Amino acid sequence: MPERPVVVIKLGSSSLVAADGCLDGAFLGVIAKAIAAAVAARWRPVVVTSGAVASGMGTLGLKDRPSALSDRQALAAIGQIGLAQTWSARLAAEGLTAAQVLLTNDDFADRRRYLNLTATFRALFAYGAVPVVNENDTVAVEELTVGDNDRLSALLATQLGAKLLVLLTDIDGVYTADPRVHADATRISELAEVTPAVMAAAGGGGRLGRGGMRSKLEAARLATAAGVTTVIAPARSPDALARVLAGADCGTRICARADATGDGRRRWLASTQQPKGTVTVDAGAAAALLRQGRSLLPIGVTAVAGRFVRGDTVGILDPAGEEIARGLANLTADEVTAVAGQRLDAAAKTLGYVLPKAFIHRDNLLLLGR
Repeated sequence: MPERPVVVIKLGSSSLVAADGCLDGAFLGVIAKAIAAAVAARWRPVVVTSGAVASGMGTLGLKDRPSALSDRQALAAIGQIGLAQTWSARLAAEGLTAAQVLLTNDDFADRRRYLNLTATFRALFAYGAVPVVNENDTVAVEELTVGDNDRLSALLATQLGAKLLVLLTDIDGVYTADPRVHADATRISELAEVTPAVMAAAGGGGRLGRGGMRSKLEAARLATAAGVTTVIAPARSPDALARVLAGADCGTRICARADATGDGRRRWLASTQQPKGTVTVDAGAAAALLRQGRSLLPIGVTAVAGRFVRGDTVGILDPAGEEIARGLANLTADEVTAVAGQRLDAAAKTLGYVLPKAFIHRDNLLLLGR
């Protein structure tokens, strides 16, 4: 019997909270029915849920999200209990067992914890449970500041080899411009890739959530680069999830790269950590990376930004400033700055010692551009 495909379903705070500021239990019931239908259709669903802070705000009757980090962490602690209980009750009503999983970026960045987490998800699938995942906002300072469950869902989809990542939001897809500002903006049904022009048209975050469309497009770039098709779809449309899983026109479908690597270690190395810096490369180096699967050598580097050391993740920009790849650096920022544009033999003379064969080896490289 073929393996059931994994679908990661992410819901943001603005979709999960009712007008009174409280968690919308009735809406979670609608989503639970859709998840049950997905299970019946032989999908393995994983739910990434925001809403802990917003749930805490509703519990305490607060209208405005506090600015102090400690206040938001306290609200997350208060709200997470109700959030988990509501998901458990709504999924149980559909005959499903919920499993709460709270994560931080360290669970992805540390290789041993990453592999252990993968094994845990496999066991949950074997038990027939539906993982309900959220950031551990009470302790994850960096994650709570960024507020990026979109990125968390992309990392999970990549880690689990998901067939599909579905980002359910309060806007029914990607538009040619921000539809809240431009009345003539039209929805884009399908994107071959997330281009700088698409990113430029994205709006900001909302009152309850912090990610916004730009965050979802960044998540889509990571997921599609790893071979996971991503759909940004309207959360409040009752049949949205069913239509997405059936391949119907719903929201915006962003196609997985046909040449995406199946190497789980490479995906882990390149995508689980935020880049500590960037390097800009010339047109020849960009073509060699994207079309020929080459490593990045110092001779192709034209500019260096940020402070990184050997082993850090670095973003690679083409001459136009678009990030086309990211990978693990074999040189520090100071070293590559000193030898940028030089052949390896000349670079060795400049620094006075033998350099690695590549600044970023192709085995530690994840392509984002096409």
